[in-house]
Amino acid sequence: MQAIKHWLTQLSPTESAALLRSLSDLESGSPRQWLLLEIAATLGPGKASRRTQLITFLARGLGIAILLPLLESLRLPGVRIYREPAAALGQCARQAIDDAALLLASFSALLAGFDRLPASRQFAAWLLLLIGGAIKYWRVRQRYPKPEPLEISGEEILPGAEAALGLQGLLLAHGIAPRDAHALLARLRTDPQAHLPELTAALPALQPPTPQRRDFLRATLAGWCLTILPALWLNGWQWGWIGAVLWAAALCWIAHRRKTFVLLLAATTLASFGLARIAHIL
Repeated sequence: MQAIKHWLTQLSPTESAALLRSLSDLESGSPRQWLLLEIAATLGPGKASRRTQLITFLARGLGIAILLPLLESLRLPGVRIYREPAAALGQCARQAIDDAALLLASFSALLAGFDRLPASRQFAAWLLLLIGGAIKYWRVRQRYPKPEPLEISGEEILPGAEAALGLQGLLLAHGIAPRDAHALLARLRTDPQAHLPELTAALPALQPPTPQRRDFLRATLAGWCLTILPALWLNGWQWGWIGAVLWAAALCWIAHRRKTFVLLLAATTLASFGLARIAHIL
């Protein structure tokens, strides 16, 4: 219990600095890299921990925006600029969790009601993971077409963030007066959370781009796999299917923070188990 509490507590300044520097590497070539480095510099030297290394690993595979609820709960400064893409990706991930939870609960309760062996429930979970994941993958590809590549001439290519002189250089290049740029960065260093909207308004290039098809694919498959993967192990036990349903219900509660869908999931589970049990007895 203490270990779980430690993993969910607020990041220390050294952990935040190390994590911001790691996340800035993922934003290499964009103004957001300089923003994260600027905020990390206000926190002093960084020291990575196991949870910051884990978050960095997840961010490399899933992206920073999809992890925004976790980063905000850990009080990581400067990540509120990802709220717009996080809202779109979060909706996609929640839909995948809802679909996976309903199907997992229905099939697990149905097979348990017919007294199927745990191996049968595990096989059903594998089919749900693979076939359902493939269907989800196909539907997202159909819904979000691949954007057409932009034709850029050699004269239109601008130097990236690596060639700029930090945030102050970007502000000056955007037409902000030197005195205003210096004052804006000074306020940002004092309180990044409070003055980040002001900086974003002055430099719109800090806003993350609109999520693309690959981002929606990663969010959908992450929600789908996160719901079903534990059932591959839990369904191997005689009453493990109840644990799988409880896991799905917990994810739905975290995703929605409302009782409505959890009650629907519970009603679906009881109805599937009850009807299967009646049919099996008859």
